[in-house]
Amino acid sequence: MDKIQHPWRGLLATAAQLGAYSWVEAEISSMLGSWVTSESEPADKVNFFARSSKHRWHSELFFARLPVLAVLSPEDLVRPPNEPFESFLALVGAARSHSDQLVGLNLVLLPYLLGTYRQELATLSDLADGSTKQCLRLVIADLEQELSESGMNPAGGSALQRELELALQSSPGLRPSLNSVTDDT
Repeated sequence: MDKIQHPWRGLLATAAQLGAYSWVEAEISSMLGSWVTSESEPADKVNFFARSSKHRWHSELFFARLPVLAVLSPEDLVRPPNEPFESFLALVGAARSHSDQLVGLNLVLLPYLLGTYRQELATLSDLADGSTKQCLRLVIADLEQELSESGMNPAGGSALQRELELALQSSPGLRPSLNSVTDDT
C-alpha cells in the first residue's frame, strides 16, 4: 500500500492554512446567523441557528490550533485565503430564497469543505500534527452528519448550483494566496 507523503509546509504556512479554515467557518456561522433573521419558518430558524453555532465552534477549534508567535498574533492569521474564494462565499451568502440558500450551502460549499478537510487530514503527520488531525476528524464528522441530515442530492443540479460550482472552480479554493503569511523553514 502506498503511503501518503507528509510534506513539511513550514510553521507559518500551516498556520496560514488553519487561519483560513477558521475564517471560513466563522463566515459560514455569520452567514447562517443572518439567514436566521430573514427566515419566517420557526423550524428553519432553529435549524439555521443550530448549524451556525456548530460552524462557530469549528472556527474556534481551528483558531485554538494557531501558534502564538512573537512576530504575529493568532488573530493576524484568521483571514480570507484569497479574493476569489471570498467572492464565491459572498455569492453563497447572497442567496435570497430558502431553497437557494440550501443549494449553495449543502450542494456546493459544504461538500467542497468536506473534500478539502479530508485532503488536509491525509497530508498531516500523526507525530507533528496530532491535535490538528483530531480537530479535522471532529469537523469532518460534523460536516458528514450535516450533509446527511440535509437530505439533498448533489446529482443533477440547478442553474444556481452550476453557477456556484463554476465560481468555486475559478478560485484557488481555500489555499492562502501567495502574498499570505508563509515561510520557507
